[in-house]
Amino acid sequence: MAWRRILFLVVIFSTLGVSTAQAQNEFEVTPFGGSRFGGVIDLNTTDVDYLTIKSSWNYGIMGDYTLFQSVPNFQVEFMFNHQPTDLDTHVIQTDTKEFLTSADLNMYQWGFNFAIRDPEKKLVPYVVGGLGFTNFRSGGDLPFSNRFSYNLGLGARYFFAKHVGLRVEARWSPSRTTSQDEVVETYFGPEVVAVGSHAEQGQANVGLIFRFK
Repeated sequence: MAWRRILFLVVIFSTLGVSTAQAQNEFEVTPFGGSRFGGVIDLNTTDVDYLTIKSSWNYGIMGDYTLFQSVPNFQVEFMFNHQPTDLDTHVIQTDTKEFLTSADLNMYQWGFNFAIRDPEKKLVPYVVGGLGFTNFRSGGDLPFSNRFSYNLGLGARYFFAKHVGLRVEARWSPSRTTSQDEVVETYFGPEVVAVGSHAEQGQANVGLIFRFK
């Protein structure tokens, strides 16, 4: 269950937060919720050419840690993001969409968070990004499960107390899905190469920050 994973991560991050507070390095735990939207999974069949991922709510947790006190603007980050959604097929012959199955998309990302201004200010805009993988759980209706994914985004944190704040952000978060063979002209002539497709998703989230320092 996704909520059990979230609870486990909260406990781990909170424990780490206590230890980092003793070391005087900043650590933040941010449970969040919001929406993930968009996304198409390309297929290579005679009946169906692609699947659409239904836009829906999502939730998860982020942990940010300041590695070096000499560079307070830079943090390393882990994000877990869960999206319960539906997959629809696009039928070529009728040009219509039909429900296929319910699915769960779990995104695991490791990356960075760079504050654009002094992180001690109340309002702190930032740039964020990361790499990782997305787990697609569809009950066997997809020909894959784990796929490489990444994200880039912008956001802002507002601290209305020393250890508590609000975080608002938007991210572009594509996940690699299927691949198709295409003919590409090279120096040695035409060659068949595998070209990867991506489910181009976006997400907009709001979270409550708990800061340990």
